[in-house]
Amino acid sequence: MSLPNPLLLLTGLTIGAALILPPSYDIVWNTPAPPVNGSSSSMPVGGGDIGLNVWVENDTVLFYVGKDGCFDENNSLLKLGRVRLTLDPNPFAHSQAFEQRLVLEDGYVQISAGNSSTVKLWVDVFNPVVHVEVSTSARSHLTASFEDWRNQDHVMALAEQAQSSWNGVPDMNTITWKDNVTFWRNNSVLSSHRNINSRVFDATLAQQQLSDYKEELYDPLANNTFGMVMYGSGLAPTNVTSDHYVNSSYESWNLQSTQARTTFNLTIVAHTNQTSSYSQWQDELVAIDASASNQGQGPTVDWWNSFWNRSYIFVNPNSSTSDPSFQVGRNYQLFRYMLGCNAFSKWPSKFNGALFTFDPVYVNPNYPFTPDFRLWGGGTYTAQNQRLMYWPLLKSGDLDMMIPQFNFYERIVGTSTLRGRVYHNINHSWLTEQIDNSGLPQIFNFNPDIYIYGTKRPLSFNPGLQFDAWIIWLSDTALEFAMMILDAVQFFSFDATPYMPFIENEIMWFDVLYTQMQQSRDVYGLTGTSGNETLVLYPATGCETYKAAYNPASTVSGLRAIVTRILQVNPQYAIGNTSYYQGLLQRIPSTPLRQQQGHQCIAPAEAYARLQNVEIPQLYPVFPWHEYGLGLPNLSYAINTYLYDTETQAFHSYEGWKQDAIWLADMGLADMAQNVTTLKLQDSNTNRFPTFWGPGFDWTPQMDTGGTGMIALQDMLMQTYGNASRTIRLLPAWPGNWTAEFKLVAPFNTTVEGSVRGGKLVSLSVDPTERRGDVII
Repeated sequence: MSLPNPLLLLTGLTIGAALILPPSYDIVWNTPAPPVNGSSSSMPVGGGDIGLNVWVENDTVLFYVGKDGCFDENNSLLKLGRVRLTLDPNPFAHSQAFEQRLVLEDGYVQISAGNSSTVKLWVDVFNPVVHVEVSTSARSHLTASFEDWRNQDHVMALAEQAQSSWNGVPDMNTITWKDNVTFWRNNSVLSSHRNINSRVFDATLAQQQLSDYKEELYDPLANNTFGMVMYGSGLAPTNVTSDHYVNSSYESWNLQSTQARTTFNLTIVAHTNQTSSYSQWQDELVAIDASASNQGQGPTVDWWNSFWNRSYIFVNPNSSTSDPSFQVGRNYQLFRYMLGCNAFSKWPSKFNGALFTFDPVYVNPNYPFTPDFRLWGGGTYTAQNQRLMYWPLLKSGDLDMMIPQFNFYERIVGTSTLRGRVYHNINHSWLTEQIDNSGLPQIFNFNPDIYIYGTKRPLSFNPGLQFDAWIIWLSDTALEFAMMILDAVQFFSFDATPYMPFIENEIMWFDVLYTQMQQSRDVYGLTGTSGNETLVLYPATGCETYKAAYNPASTVSGLRAIVTRILQVNPQYAIGNTSYYQGLLQRIPSTPLRQQQGHQCIAPAEAYARLQNVEIPQLYPVFPWHEYGLGLPNLSYAINTYLYDTETQAFHSYEGWKQDAIWLADMGLADMAQNVTTLKLQDSNTNRFPTFWGPGFDWTPQMDTGGTGMIALQDMLMQTYGNASRTIRLLPAWPGNWTAEFKLVAPFNTTVEGSVRGGKLVSLSVDPTERRGDVII
């Protein structure tokens, strides 16, 4: 295909200058939040590892302050608090020109009453500091209130425990301990929470028969201390008042201006760390404040501008904001922005709301609890959901945002390998599907009388195994994170050395464990004729759905893909030499097949006992493992599986973690991919902010909705699978009625930019230029 001169004529771009996002991508509201909607009508702003929910209600500006790592004694992920700003005279009262705008390109929120009074909120990307800049046309007084609903010890209701690792254990007397709030030095408010115990961690050890190993295991809760200090020039403490918001009573610690003025600057400095003493934490907080005090917004704006220029996808950017195709492109950017707000965190963004949860009654009226509430735990990480927020960061070029997820697994290698030794006498990692931030399986899930470690658990059951109808024997999801690390090597020349113990122990777990288990059942640890022996992966599971499975497709295809990749990216990573992995490739069973309605299809497993959930593991060989796809052998098997598999037709959907949009894109089914991706990335129909999707399967914002949508849209434009990922396949599933301006990252430090009109690529730039020969259009 011949192309014109590869000069991009992009809406929203200035040639030779920094990227400027289309102005229509800013989110603009011309009315405050209706009181009936409250915090559910909030707007996200953040940076580093801090996320704010900002809204205006009853003529006051409010925002929640969320920061990753604020895990309390119960492993709930607590908010730092709520801040309320009140001006007198109040420019928002009866204002006819109200505007609240997310300035997406520069990463801040500005609230205006007419042309002369503004409240600007931004978060320093490089320091855990929130800045509020107030400007009024007339001299005014400002009251800045820190609102704390954890002003006394609180016994959680049974259903409320879902925000923690207890998750519904009766008669536990589970207490959220109160914060310590005080007026502090230099006219500030100081709020802090220091864990007084690691009760849930200790209970997990006792339950899983690991108490004797406590000193060897990573405890993220011990002495965890977190909080914030709030101050502003010209503000001084006044009084402490009490009130009620939505479902929670609170105390308000109020700072008020000493004289009327036209400008105010409010600063909030946050800090989280496991310290040997409370005074050490305070000293660290003061040091952070001192080092960040002279930092202006410039470096943060530069970072966001650079962030947007790494990659982008604009779809029909000149269409109306109500056009579903416009929403696809804009919401791709908005969701990536939400992920970018946690770019430099110690902890991965959580699938069940990330940093941007709000009062839970607005999500589900059956949960009338505090703003700290979310379903599926605060310090519990469900790998099946987490992975979907991190796969798209390869093509978006966001390696720095992947590091917290990589470090999560690197941090718990000691714990996971100890589990292998204790429970199976194998010195390799045993990772389960739902694990706490400690690396141990969550203590309870759903009905504690039945599942995981409840009273109906057989006494003879292996204490390391989750006795749960959904996740029993689900141990392969960590393979996807291992594969991401190896793909990062291929995309960015990333140094995977620190992560190789995690990767290799995870791979070898399946080889060593299942050989051992087969030997306990038979005289051979492998099955097959001499010279053609293969592993027997049983008992296993095809995702949460096909239980007591024999050689599930999702596992065998994944093992084959990751062993192939480790040999491709750097054979020197392999333990000893490459011969072990070359031999393992020969021992991994073939992906199972079966006939369905007269068509050859991928089977979920060679055999299985029952179906438990609504996942489709027989399509995991398409994504994430790319054994089948465009340009790969036997694509018809995958398409047949999607269209004709009799067990899973009712499982297809666009909701949440459902992967249909990705599979359809990877199989080249453009019209179907367009339809499902549009449904995924359409504006939220439950909340004011377009990408506050949910609750769906998880919570609001439902982050895996955005993750799957990002992956699908990227794969509709560009696929880099097969042929050791040297091939760059453009427009493999792009619809003819969508224009596109895009910049994406491909393997081998390659950047691909282009313009699409009428289903045709009308401009293309590939850097480095020698990779142009690898492009297939």
